Amino acid sequence: MKKFLLGTVALIALGSAANAADLAARYTKAPVMAPVSNWTGFYLSGGFGYGIWDASSRSVVTGTGIPTAAGDLHSGGRGYFGTVGGGYDYQLAPSWVIGVFGDAQFGDVNGTVTDPAALANARSKNDVSYAAGVRLGYLIAPDVLSYVNAGYSHAHFKNGAYVDIVTGAPTGNSLRNSNRDGWFIGGGVENSLNFFGINAPGWFMRTDYRVAEYGRKSVDNVDSVTGALIGTSLSNKLYEQTVSTSLVYRFNSHVSSASSAGYRGYTKAPAVGVNWTGFHIGGGGGYGLLSADSREVNAITGAPAFATNTKPSGHGYFGTVSGGYDWQINPTWVVGIFGDAQFGDIKGNMLDRDLSSIASLKNDINYAAGVRVGYLVAPDVLSYVNGGYSHAQVKGANYYSANSGSLDALATRKTGFDGWFIGGGVENSLNFFGINAPGWFMNTEYRVAEYDRKNIQNYFTATNADAPTALSTKMYVQTVSTSLVYRFNWGSPVVAKY
Repeated sequence: MKKFLLGTVALIALGSAANAADLAARYTKAPVMAPVSNWTGFYLSGGFGYGIWDASSRSVVTGTGIPTAAGDLHSGGRGYFGTVGGGYDYQLAPSWVIGVFGDAQFGDVNGTVTDPAALANARSKNDVSYAAGVRLGYLIAPDVLSYVNAGYSHAHFKNGAYVDIVTGAPTGNSLRNSNRDGWFIGGGVENSLNFFGINAPGWFMRTDYRVAEYGRKSVDNVDSVTGALIGTSLSNKLYEQTVSTSLVYRFNSHVSSASSAGYRGYTKAPAVGVNWTGFHIGGGGGYGLLSADSREVNAITGAPAFATNTKPSGHGYFGTVSGGYDWQINPTWVVGIFGDAQFGDIKGNMLDRDLSSIASLKNDINYAAGVRVGYLVAPDVLSYVNGGYSHAQVKGANYYSANSGSLDALATRKTGFDGWFIGGGVENSLNFFGINAPGWFMNTEYRVAEYDRKNIQNYFTATNADAPTALSTKMYVQTVSTSLVYRFNWGSPVVAKY
C-alpha cells in the first residue's frame, strides 16, 4: 500500500520526457510579469523512492563460464530506499539549464535469485547504489524545470544463503555479495516550493525516474561455513527501474524580474484562452518491469506444494492506445476520466519446481480505466496524478526442462489478473518543438500496478486436461510511457477569466 502512496507523491509531474509547451501563452489578458529563478549554482538533495529489479540468471562453472543448466531464469525484487545527492547547474539561457550531479541510494530493494541448476533460492538485496551523470533541462515556467538525465550507475547487492525450494532447509552454500557497474537514463521535474504556495526561498522539490542496466557478471557460490568456492557461480544481468522524490536546497537561488532575465514567458496575451474540456485519443509506447511472488499449489485445495516461494520477474516494451474526456473546472485545475490498453512483450519466466521446469511469464496485454486530477503549470502544460482499475493478461506457455532444455508434458494456461494502479505524468502541447499543430500534445506517464493473487493453471499439452498443480502468483508491474495525444476541441474559449 505504501508504495502506491509514494507513487502519488512522487509523480506530480514526472517528466522523463515532459517537454513543455511554448509559454508565449494564450491568456485572455496579460498577467503581471513573472519572477525568474536563477538556476546557476550548487545544490544538495535528500528524499526517498521505490524500485523494482529484474535479474536474468544462469548457473555456470566457476572460472570457465560454461552453463550447467539450459537457459536463464528470471527472478527479482522490489522495495524502498532513501537518497541523498548534490550537483551543480548552469543556466545557459532564459529557458535552458545543464548540470552535473552525483547521488546515492540506501535501502531495501530486496527479493531472491534462483539457481536453476541447484533449484535453490538465495536472498538478494540492493542495499546501496550510487550514480554520477549529466542532465539537460527546459524551464517550462521560471521555477519549474523539466529535464532528462543519463550517466554511470553502480549497485551493491547483499546476497545470502541458499535454501532448498522444496524443503526450505539451508543447502550449506551461499551466494557472495556483488558489485555491479552499468549506466542509467531517465528524467524528471524540479520545482520550487512556491508551486505549493510555500514561501521558502531556495527550497525545491524534485521527482526523478530512472532505468538502469548492469552488465552480465558471474557471482561465486561458496560454502556457507568456510567461504570456499564450490565450483559453480551464478551469472546474471540486472535491470532496475526507480522513481524518487527529493527535497532540494539551491544555495544561490534568487529571484529577479522577468525583464532583467530576458525570460520570454507570460509576456503577451492573444485574444482567446485555451480550453482543456473535451475528448482526447492517444497512442504511443513504453517500457516496464514486472515482479511477482509465485508458489506451486494444489489446484483444487490451494495447499502449497513446497516450503518456499520464488520471485519471477521480467522486462520489456509495449505499445499503448487511449481515450478519455477532461473537464477544466477552473483556470488552473482539470479533472478527467480515461481508458487505455497496452500490447507488448514484458517478458520473463517462472519455475515449476515439481518438474524442474521453466515456463515463459509474458504480460502481453493490459488495460485500465481511471480518473485523473491535474494542475496547469502553464496554459498548455498539465501536471497530473491518476488512479483506477487495471487488468493484466499473462500468456500461456510450454514448460521446458531447466537442465536439458527439452519440452515437458505440461504448459500454463492464459490467465487474467485484476488489480489497481496509481501514477502520474505531464501532458504538453507540441509547440515546444516549434510545430504549429493545434490540438496535438505529448503525454509522458509513470504507473505502478498491483494485482490480486491468482492461480496460473497447469495443463497437459497432449490432452488439454488440467493438471493437479497450479502456480499461485501475485504480480506488480511498473511502467513508463510516452504518447502522442489529439484533443478534439483544443483552443475553444474558456468562460472563466484568467
